[in-house]
Amino acid sequence: MKENDDQLGFDFSADSLLEFPLNREEKGWSVFESDQKQAIQRLEERFGIALNRRVQLRLNGWPQEFNGKLMLEGLLLPTGHEKTVRLRLGKLTFDNTDIEYCRTLD
Repeated sequence: MKENDDQLGFDFSADSLLEFPLNREEKGWSVFESDQKQAIQRLEERFGIALNRRVQLRLNGWPQEFNGKLMLEGLLLPTGHEKTVRLRLGKLTFDNTDIEYCRTLD
């Protein structure tokens, strides 16, 4: 390739592009998924909960048991300073400290 001062020295030849992934969106998504899984695992360990899994649980002060997929209440992960985390099981929302017992069903 000829030197061109207008291109600020960037090499646009095909050989210089081989270092980039063929499908950049796919690589970004897989990194995002991996980071999310690791963050969920850290939350599970820290708060002693089974996120994104089917569970049966009982809440303090409630006589019945609830079944469903245990999820975070919001989309944002806790920052790390919280002592509790807000959870959701179907339409029911509660703090992790409200759980009397919990067992996984899957």
